[in-house]
Amino acid sequence: MLGKKAWNQGLKKEDHASLASMAEKNSAIMKQRLRDGISSPFSKEWWSEERKKQVSVEKKTLFQQSPEKHPNRILSKNKSKMSYPEQVAFNWLVSNNVSFESQVKVENYFADFIVDNLIIEIDGERWHPEGNEKDKIRDEKLKSLGYDVIRIRSKENIEERLNKIFGE
Repeated sequence: MLGKKAWNQGLKKEDHASLASMAEKNSAIMKQRLRDGISSPFSKEWWSEERKKQVSVEKKTLFQQSPEKHPNRILSKNKSKMSYPEQVAFNWLVSNNVSFESQVKVENYFADFIVDNLIIEIDGERWHPEGNEKDKIRDEKLKSLGYDVIRIRSKENIEERLNKIFGE
């Protein structure tokens, strides 16, 4: 793994309060788990339903208070972290001088691309199978907020579809 930065980018808890706080919190959790007889964060007991809900609530609260820390927002700052279909759409939008924003938070959602009041979602097969009920609910919510939503399947010819959408 030469050339790759560590998750903490070489920072030490002794030098950064945020890392020290996180290390202290994790240490306290681990000690409590050990007292409870749970030996490993990889055990089934560690990720109990209660723990999963607790972590979920903590993450939702963090992302609502600090949307810039959401993984989707962080990944969008580095185009190389986008999925390949998203990169194709990104490159097409840039090369055709379309003014857009990517990974913008709208209510509780992050839109792949927003052009004026048009949201363009690039859907991969794994996370967005055809007829996905969650996507339908999301689209209805976004439409009620005044957005038009267009979904482009990752298997489609994305550039051709964008050409049709923007009439070029």
